[in-house]
Order: sequence, then C-alpha cells, then structure tokens
Amino acid sequence: MSGASAASRNGGEKDHRTYYEVHRDCEPGKKGVERAPVVEEYGEFDRARLAALGYALDGPTSTGERFTGTVTVHRVVALGQRKLQTELVDCIDERLAFRLLNELVLPHASQLMVSMGKLQEETNQLARLGY
Repeated sequence: MSGASAASRNGGEKDHRTYYEVHRDCEPGKKGVERAPVVEEYGEFDRARLAALGYALDGPTSTGERFTGTVTVHRVVALGQRKLQTELVDCIDERLAFRLLNELVLPHASQLMVSMGKLQEETNQLARLGY
C-alpha cells in the first residue's frame, strides 16, 4: 500500500508537519570557500527561538567551529522527508540578543500565580453563564 493512499485515508496529514530550523552561519573555510550553516531542528517555535538567542549571544567564535554570530530561524512545512515550503522567521545576531535580554523585564513566577479561590470563582462564573 502506498504512503499517499494511507495519507489520504487519514485526512491527508499523515506525514505533513511543520517544524523549525535554527541555522548558525559559519565563517568561510580555507581559501574563502563558503561553508553551509550548522542546522538544528525543533518541533516548537519557542524552543527554536530560545536556541537561536543563546547561539546569537555566543557571537562570532574563533575556536572549534567558526560561526559568524548570525543565527536564523526558518519555518519548514514538509511532507515526509520533502520540504514543501521554507520561510525565514527570525534573523538574530549578538547585538539584538543582548539588547532583547537586557531590556526585557521578566516577571517573577510568584507574580504569575493565581490563587485557587480566584480559579474557583472564575469556574463558577463560567458555569453560571452556561459554559
């Protein structure tokens, strides 16, 4: 039985997926030969962005792998192993990552907590409205 017929029976989405690639650009190799970026795959956009920010904070490196410090995030739509569409989502470098993380004020976890009483009150209100 072919994969196409199995996919059509399952709503056509058997092997259809969206994932994210983080590309770390490499400096040219010996004699200026272009090198392909190092690519990592992530199932979730948030994870890909966090990885990209971390790599961008590393900036250009000169030890081991030689990276430029530019990191891109791409959304990939694939069917099986075949990429159907690739879209650039983010392009981050050390300056952007540093500025974002130093200007962003994150709340403490305790500031995000909701009491059980408040949750029960909201649940009761939704019940009264028929939800």
